[in-house]
Amino acid sequence: MDNYLSSVTWKQMAEEYRLWVGEPPEGNVRTIALSQLHEEAACREYVSWLKGYIGAPDMQVAASMLAKRIGYLWIAPMLTAMTLHNREVSIPLENCFLYHPASPAFKGDTRFPFLALNGLRATAAPEDREAWREEIVEEIFAVRLAPLLHTLAAIGPVSMAVLWENIMVRIAPLYSPGTGELGQERQRIQADFAFLTRIAPGQLFGARRNPFTRFTENNDLAPVAKKKRITCCFYYRMSAEYCGKCPKIDNENESQLK
Repeated sequence: MDNYLSSVTWKQMAEEYRLWVGEPPEGNVRTIALSQLHEEAACREYVSWLKGYIGAPDMQVAASMLAKRIGYLWIAPMLTAMTLHNREVSIPLENCFLYHPASPAFKGDTRFPFLALNGLRATAAPEDREAWREEIVEEIFAVRLAPLLHTLAAIGPVSMAVLWENIMVRIAPLYSPGTGELGQERQRIQADFAFLTRIAPGQLFGARRNPFTRFTENNDLAPVAKKKRITCCFYYRMSAEYCGKCPKIDNENESQLK
């Protein structure tokens, strides 16, 4: 039996992403299973509520912000387990819950949701890692995430390009060049990012073509995430500032110079 879920490595990652392992804590303002967000009516009702709760001006902004939050809470940890720890962490969507605590656990806590995971299972990478990786990517993106993004795109409405780039900005830091990795680990990080963004066909993402390719560029022949976004996530419409990667920053500066 794999002991990954009881390891210090997993516990540190769960703490970093503020993941709650087990049934959602009691006394929340709102709780919803990720599986419910595949249903348009339930998703529309939740995003409508979220809009008011986080102070978004409309459904488009709320749907976009939710996609970014899901990319951080759910997709990034699963890919961290795959790439850095050589583990597949699996759980039925009906056991994954977004929840909003009634009172903040820490000073400065956000009104965006957190994630509770109940009934986790983990398995180690087999000898044929490439086939294993392909299966994981298809399960995460085509089977689980893509239907949810399509629902958010419909109720926003917001383009799929925006939603996919929202996911990209949350997973890109995991694959950014660093100085702490050993040679073999760095090779695995580069290989997994190349697969995710260039090699994997669209069908593994429930799309006609790989949705991440356009958000990357080559750096010494290896793909890296672009420094600036191509699309705008609409964060500026609910905040007094633009996000750091916003393409509108340069456009605003150019307009001021004219």
